[in-house]
Amino acid sequence: MAATGGDTRAPLLTGRLLLRPLTADDADALLRFRAHPAATRYLSHGPLTPTQNSARLEQALSAAASSTAEWFHFGWAIELRATGEVIGDARTWNTQEPPAPGRIPANSASLGYVLHPEHHGLGLGREAAGALVDWLFGGRDSSTIFAGVYEPNLPSRRLLEGLGFRKDRFFPVAEDTAGKQLPSWRYRLDRG
Repeated sequence: MAATGGDTRAPLLTGRLLLRPLTADDADALLRFRAHPAATRYLSHGPLTPTQNSARLEQALSAAASSTAEWFHFGWAIELRATGEVIGDARTWNTQEPPAPGRIPANSASLGYVLHPEHHGLGLGREAAGALVDWLFGGRDSSTIFAGVYEPNLPSRRLLEGLGFRKDRFFPVAEDTAGKQLPSWRYRLDRG
C-alpha cells in the first residue's frame, strides 16, 4: 500500500532493530556518530559540530513534514530493540526539498545510511537497509532504488550488492560534489 502523503511512516521492526522516524529528541544520539571521524569518512560531510548536527536534524524534520505522497525525504533513527540505543540513522528520499520535485522520477527513491563504528561488521547495516528497501518497494511503491557509495567503502558496497543492488554509474573524483576527493558509484535496485 503506497503512502498517502506527509510523514506516514510506521516504525519498522527487524530481528534486532527498530527503525522509526527521527525526532528532535534524537540530536544527542545522532551526534555520537555524526561527529565521529570513522563514521563520517565516507559520508557527504565530515564530523559535525553540535550546531551543525542540530541544523541537519532540523532540516530532516522539516523535509519529512513537507513530504507528500509523490515527493518525500524521510530521516530514520536506527535503534537496537534490546536496549533502545540509537546506533545509526538512515534517509529515504526522492527529492531534497519536498514538496518540490527531485532529480529522479517520483516513482524512484534513494537510500542512505550510517552506523556508529562500534556496530560495524555485525550485519546491522544490512538489516536496516534491507528493511528500508522493503518499505520503499512496498510502502512507497518505488520502482527503482538508488544508493551512492564512495568506491573505497568496500563494506557498504558489499552490503548493497548483497541486497541485490548493481552498479549503475561511476563518478570520477572530478565529479565529487562533497569535497571528499574520492570516486564513487551509484548503485540501483529495480523492483523485481
